[in-house]
Amino acid sequence: MAGRTGPGAGRGKAVAALLLCLAVPAVSACTAAASPPSPRATGPEPTAAVAAARALTPAERQTLAKAEALLTRDCMEKRGFSYHVTEDLPDGVDRLFPYVVDDEGWAAEHGYGSDIQRQRDSLAAKDPNQLYFRSLSAERREAAVNALNGPEPKGLEARIPGMGTVRHSDQGCESEAQRTLYSDLRKWYSARKVTDALERSIPPAVARDERFTTAVSRWSACMRAKAHSYSSPLEARQRFVRPAGATGSGESRATEIATAKAEARCAGTSGLARTARTLERAERTRTESDHSTDFINRKTLESGALNRARDIVKTG
Repeated sequence: MAGRTGPGAGRGKAVAALLLCLAVPAVSACTAAASPPSPRATGPEPTAAVAAARALTPAERQTLAKAEALLTRDCMEKRGFSYHVTEDLPDGVDRLFPYVVDDEGWAAEHGYGSDIQRQRDSLAAKDPNQLYFRSLSAERREAAVNALNGPEPKGLEARIPGMGTVRHSDQGCESEAQRTLYSDLRKWYSARKVTDALERSIPPAVARDERFTTAVSRWSACMRAKAHSYSSPLEARQRFVRPAGATGSGESRATEIATAKAEARCAGTSGLARTARTLERAERTRTESDHSTDFINRKTLESGALNRARDIVKTG
């Protein structure tokens, strides 16, 4: 399949980020992002060190995320606040299929994932951390945010290629939890921020490649032949999946599923799915080779934290 990339960020992290955005001034200093280069047909081979540093499985990453949430909960409780450990939101179509839906079985069940989007919206609306946060007085809310994120963006820094510098406090419960898990908090913060940003840059780079756009044109012709007129997979999914609060598409569930199934068939016959996989593999290899220190640091720190995380999760 073209795009199954693993689980989304844990709900606890999403809540922490949202609390920060809602309640405190911006804490990052960033410059405008430069456009990354287009992917090559064949990227350089990963360095030996990159290849040797094992990336964690999705299940192992979930263990790390849950351990961090448990540590954050304990820290917040010590500071007089509540914090709930919640489950991950289910992955939507953009996470599972960043380029094109190419799994006809998934399309037959979910269409473009409007059912998953409704589930995500419902869970987010009932998130106990958000409900708790909103229930606090302005003074207590500010104190809770400071307890979670730290009082000011000092102590941690990451220089993100082409995007500038981001900073964060090393004093809040989030940082305390990460320090406990990863030991070297500054190295962890930098490696995580840089690699997350680089990972997010891969799909846009693939989508800009002429080979990808040519394959999209073939896909579009295939869709027209099946009576579905869309210029790109992005246009098709936006027809059926809307963000929370947006007006619905007005299309039936049957139409959504039929269109998604046609997309999956055309993803194969047009070569779009294969092209996306090839370009993504090359771009990922190039990115990890060009920024090997950051990727090695992250993989090494995550692997080193895994046994601690398992103990924390086991204890609860």
